[in-house]
Amino acid sequence: MSKLLILARHGNTFKAEDKPVWVGARSDLPLVEKGLEQAHLLAGSLFKAQIAPEIILAGPLQRTRITAQIVAESLQMPPSKLRIDARLTEIDYGTWEGKSTEAIIAMGAEKQLNDWNTKSIVPQNANWKPSEEKISSDIHMLLEEISQGTSLIITSNGILRFFARAASNVRTLPNLKVLPGNGCIMTYDGTVWAIKAWNLPPDLLMREIPT
Repeated sequence: MSKLLILARHGNTFKAEDKPVWVGARSDLPLVEKGLEQAHLLAGSLFKAQIAPEIILAGPLQRTRITAQIVAESLQMPPSKLRIDARLTEIDYGTWEGKSTEAIIAMGAEKQLNDWNTKSIVPQNANWKPSEEKISSDIHMLLEEISQGTSLIITSNGILRFFARAASNVRTLPNLKVLPGNGCIMTYDGTVWAIKAWNLPPDLLMREIPT
């Protein structure tokens, strides 16, 4: 049974002049104008490529929920095809939540920060929630539940890394970060999940859809 999964990160929640901070489960920021444009770009790219997902799953935070609603409405999908799933909520970044990268480094966590950014190693003693084991379990459960055909999942950067970890070829990626508005493709051949594309803008991502 073959499955095609398109993964997308929500768009920007900071304006160009803003100082970005770490936003997780406790920071329910809206999309800024650029983020709304990125949501419409995703929808337009899907439409142009004639990709019609069987279902859209999204996390409950407004940055992912609104992105999903824009895509669903643009593709004229019935409301029943859009489902909000709490398992796709971004990680609660504990003591890092709401802090800038510079502030986290000033806390003495530069090595942990670099390990997360380059190797996706969850920092210890930063009080991230849920546990790494719980997130991994949730993602594996979601992958098992995905039906045959094409599905679209819209979530956040932290959670997307755990989808990559579930793929058989994850070690081929230099890092697992996904930029705002970018997307990924994973496929299931009946035995294992594999990454076909990672961290691409929507127009380029659609060219990687298996035919």
